[in-house]
Amino acid sequence: MNIAPLDLILLLGSLQGIILFFLLWYNPKGPRLPNKLLASLMGLMGLMSFAVGVPVANIWISHMLDLLPFIVAMPLGPLLYFYAKALLQPDFQMGRREKYHFYPVVIDFGAKLIGWTFIFGVLLGAFDPQNSLPWANAMDAYNTYSDIPRWISLTTYLWFTHRLLSRQTKTDENLPEEQQHHIGWLKPLVRVFFVFQLIWLVHLIPYIIPATRNGLLDTFGWYPIYIPITILIYWIGLRGYFHTQKNFTANNRKVPATLLPAETANETIHLLQKAMATDQLYLDPELTVEKLGRHVGIPAKIISAVLNQHLQKSFNTFVNGYRVAEIKKRLLDPVNQSSTLVGIAFDCGFNSQATFQRAFRSETNQSPKEFIAGQLQNLKN
Repeated sequence: MNIAPLDLILLLGSLQGIILFFLLWYNPKGPRLPNKLLASLMGLMGLMSFAVGVPVANIWISHMLDLLPFIVAMPLGPLLYFYAKALLQPDFQMGRREKYHFYPVVIDFGAKLIGWTFIFGVLLGAFDPQNSLPWANAMDAYNTYSDIPRWISLTTYLWFTHRLLSRQTKTDENLPEEQQHHIGWLKPLVRVFFVFQLIWLVHLIPYIIPATRNGLLDTFGWYPIYIPITILIYWIGLRGYFHTQKNFTANNRKVPATLLPAETANETIHLLQKAMATDQLYLDPELTVEKLGRHVGIPAKIISAVLNQHLQKSFNTFVNGYRVAEIKKRLLDPVNQSSTLVGIAFDCGFNSQATFQRAFRSETNQSPKEFIAGQLQNLKN
């Protein structure tokens, strides 16, 4: 069986997508939820490439492609969006509300349901097997116009992802190194997908117009869409996999604690703790290491070195620890019963709800709601 060169490229991309699916899904390094979301994205794109690249050598392969859901595109947008959210918000979980985003996947099964309806109708004697042409035409028409909601869905979720990244960078001026690492990977990922959406749109417009559809497919086929998908599989999958490896090693790298004299470190720690506990600089939502350095009269580089080497904390983790402690104190004060949780967090120096939620869980191993529920239970007991 001869395979055309472009079909071979698609099949190799499909194989790579399946390999990356297993590598990411069972990857022991890095956070599990983002890995599984990216794995699902790679797996779906790999199946799509297979459906277009596999040679139709006989009627059974043709029926298999017509009746089995190899091309499932509606979940691509939600998977990409929640992948970004899970990387940027470590406490993010896929709950019932998030799963609603995947319900439009039924659009991908419409043509298959038409085909299976005809088959079961023939088996039950309700339909004439010789009258299959109207059903085939209905499947073709459905496949054609279902690409419109697919394109709209992926574009919409790309915009959501872009907005999420923009908010993260605007509200958190002093992002931890881990967050900067994630954003540095997600921004080009979103840009590449936007380029793909533009290519898809150029192909989609003549495809949905009956007068130009046959000429387009006869001349170019589906290669203008699926060759870029193959490139995306390699680029996204490999970069996403190595991103996880780099993130894991970066998070476990420790700076030796002997680079600064103990006397300098102890004096610096004392001044920093005084600036937080007594002067309450943590209440300033615009606090930076440079601003803290000017307050205590110590260069910012020394402060960062002391925090990293002797307290094993980043500047943000150090400051947010005091903010979380203040929030816990205020939550237990009856005076603040009428205040909202987010309002208290902002009063204590946080300028982002996502950062507040993440820092609170990191410090207490609980969400704010779980902490409040636990305190109420203690009062009852």
